[in-house]
Amino acid sequence: MLKQRIVTAAILLVLFGLLLSFASRSFFTLAIAGVTAAAAWEWGRLSGVKTDAWQSAYAAAIGILTLAFTMNVPFDYDEYWLLLIAFLVWLVMIVAMFLQPRLAPIESASTQLLLTGLVLLPLAGFSIVWLRHDASAASSGLLLYALALVWVMDIGAYFSGKRFGKRKLSPLISPGKTWEGVYGGIAAACLLLVVALLFSFFPAYKTFALVVASVLAAAISVIGDLFESRIKRASGYKDSSQLLPGHGGVLDRIDGVIASLPVFAFLWAWL
Repeated sequence: MLKQRIVTAAILLVLFGLLLSFASRSFFTLAIAGVTAAAAWEWGRLSGVKTDAWQSAYAAAIGILTLAFTMNVPFDYDEYWLLLIAFLVWLVMIVAMFLQPRLAPIESASTQLLLTGLVLLPLAGFSIVWLRHDASAASSGLLLYALALVWVMDIGAYFSGKRFGKRKLSPLISPGKTWEGVYGGIAAACLLLVVALLFSFFPAYKTFALVVASVLAAAISVIGDLFESRIKRASGYKDSSQLLPGHGGVLDRIDGVIASLPVFAFLWAWL
């Protein structure tokens, strides 16, 4: 299992590095829409969709909607307001999980969860493309930094939680997560932020936005993880799928990204 996990991780890392470094906007957008559609296929499964045909239709719809957002087809919109919607939706998700940490068992297709995915997943895909191509100071480096915040947060939370964890973060959703883990993860993300500031990776006029966006985006990545865990617990699945050998599903790998990147993009745009 460990060997399989390492091989899969290495392949994904190489593919993502090539995509980030060399892909044109069109190819990059198509790739992100494809990943979003794969995540949507799993989301439909977790949401109680029972047939492959309906899962595939749901995935296709979200893939197309992601392309519509990122390619500005078939309607015009102000991208700043679209990012505001993404930010507000995640604030609603936080309140919803606080008020109802445990969902009732999902035995048939949940319209509420399917509609939620129809909003959250395309907005996450849009945010990823926006940070690479359309944001102020947009670049592959900016996108990589925003993604690295999630990865560093996750690593820091794992080790600090394992070493110091005592107080449960949300025992009804994910008993293994602790407040000490969250603090350690945020501390690790802040170290990454300090490196970015010391080496002036981003324009000086974006310093305030970088600081606020980094801290809040790292923190809310935990909410994305908890949100998926909440759905998996209700649906009875351990992993969102087995699409990635040794890693589970696409959602299992990007649950934090789905929450974090839209928040980072919103704050980068508005501050």
